[in-house]
Amino acid sequence: MSTRKSQIIEAAMRCFSRKGFHATSIQEIVDELGMAKGSIYFYFKGKEELLLAVIWHFVEQMMATLAVLPQERQLSPRDQFRLQLVRHFEYFQNNWDFLKMLMQETQVDIGHEQKAKLLLEMRNRLLLWKRQYILAIYGEKAAVYAQDGAHLLGGILNETMHACLMDKRKMEGERVGEYLLERLDDLMTAFIGRPASTLLYTPEESFPHADGDYRAVLLEFVSVVEESGPDEVVPAHRADLLETSGRLLEELAQPIPDRIAVRSLFAYLRELCIPAWRPKLEAAGAMLNIE
Repeated sequence: MSTRKSQIIEAAMRCFSRKGFHATSIQEIVDELGMAKGSIYFYFKGKEELLLAVIWHFVEQMMATLAVLPQERQLSPRDQFRLQLVRHFEYFQNNWDFLKMLMQETQVDIGHEQKAKLLLEMRNRLLLWKRQYILAIYGEKAAVYAQDGAHLLGGILNETMHACLMDKRKMEGERVGEYLLERLDDLMTAFIGRPASTLLYTPEESFPHADGDYRAVLLEFVSVVEESGPDEVVPAHRADLLETSGRLLEELAQPIPDRIAVRSLFAYLRELCIPAWRPKLEAAGAMLNIE
């Protein structure tokens, strides 16, 4: 995304948060940036399309709070999850005005298909995030209960945020993060200690529990690249293939791999890969559920 487009989206988000969607004019958004009114239409057809871009921006920024930061990689999965819960909750608190605008101006028409796609994407990514950490924290004995646990934890978190939003209450993120983990402990202890039927169980789709030995296949791919000569691939591409493969293996070894990083690294490998090596790379992709 271009810098100017990002600036327009961020300015629109501030304006919509202050005055609401309907009360905000395109002129006010361009005034916020000090740009000519007509130039905004180079990027967006109108206010509805701009609002949709703002909502996607909000979702992507929210998802960024779920990433493992470099300084957190050596922490336990539980500590990583607690810090992410804190960041996730604080992001909502810092954007309450925008969220209230969305809730109060439900008549805004940004397209049923687009809204459905956005909501489904956000829901699936949040559920996967919770499910992965439940598995990492509580182990394989929790696998059959991970889906139910993810939904129940999401319900507690959503109701906490909704109560704060409606009652205009501010809560300390650290307190909320610790509280949510304690409730998750209660849930998973009950599930594991008193086995019962599940309501929402579905087979796992997370990278750490992918089907097949994808690591062995990726290592075979690396060996083929290492043994290649300049007649097969130029040295610069060979070096990039090896470095990218190493980073991919390193990311997959994390307790909770960053799905966006994994898919980006894999896409770059596909771009550089010569036809003769593609079957082995695609075999690893299939094991990792990467299309």
